[in-house]
Amino acid sequence: MNTTSLQPMHEALDALEAALPAGDHAHSERLMSEHLQAVAGLASAIERPTDEAIRTLMGHQQRVMARMLQLRDEAAAHLKRGKRSLRAAHAYLQAESLS
Repeated sequence: MNTTSLQPMHEALDALEAALPAGDHAHSERLMSEHLQAVAGLASAIERPTDEAIRTLMGHQQRVMARMLQLRDEAAAHLKRGKRSLRAAHAYLQAESLS
């Protein structure tokens, strides 16, 4: 297996990585699904990922997945801050109404 034959899979990962910051989750999900189907097809064609080109593709996939996890964690932190702000505003309004 050579790098050229895996280039479309690298391009799919690049497209997915580029789509992540835009927040278009449906598009990102479709791109990931298509990539995973291509990986499944590749996995059924080979027994062991010993080829350097495949290891490079797996590394690329791991980097994109790490970015996805980072974005998920950032979104969770943003939501948590928003909830805290909402609770604080609610407490302030309650205290104000008691005065």
